[in-house]
Amino acid sequence: MHPMIASWNEVAEAFGQRLEAVTAEQSDTRSPCDEWNCNELIEHTVTVQHGVGAQLGVEVPEGDAAASWSGFREAMVAAMSAEGGLEIEIETPFGKRPLAEAMGIPTLDLLVHTWDLSRTIGHDDALPAAAVTHAFEQIKPMDAMLRGRGVFGDKIDVAADASEQDQFIAFTGRQP
Repeated sequence: MHPMIASWNEVAEAFGQRLEAVTAEQSDTRSPCDEWNCNELIEHTVTVQHGVGAQLGVEVPEGDAAASWSGFREAMVAAMSAEGGLEIEIETPFGKRPLAEAMGIPTLDLLVHTWDLSRTIGHDDALPAAAVTHAFEQIKPMDAMLRGRGVFGDKIDVAADASEQDQFIAFTGRQP
């Protein structure tokens, strides 16, 4: 499996685990994203991933996100892994890009919001370490651009010896 596909799949699996853990009582719980509660966070995250899937010809499931996430994830991996899948051009905030180049954006979104969802529902917030490393390396050089577009809030200061995940999360404007 291509490393980009494997990374997205690992993060999507972690998100799915959190989705399955959400209870009805948590639906209105505020998330680390100031403007969203738990349900709104889930809706945003799933909508972004469904948007990518639709561009790949993946059927976007209707109804309960938790119930349909596993099947959607499998369909996404199949579409990305199909011959020529990595060359399909998709729309991104930066214009059309081949999937192999563009998939970092939805993977980053999914990774950060997996952490957000974990914190919202009181679930273990450990993220896939390799995905954190890769995402952090990719976004550090884009600091000014990301903040200028309002993608992330202000960086949060953390101790120099903080874990890479905590440094990454703080970089995205969240309190680890």
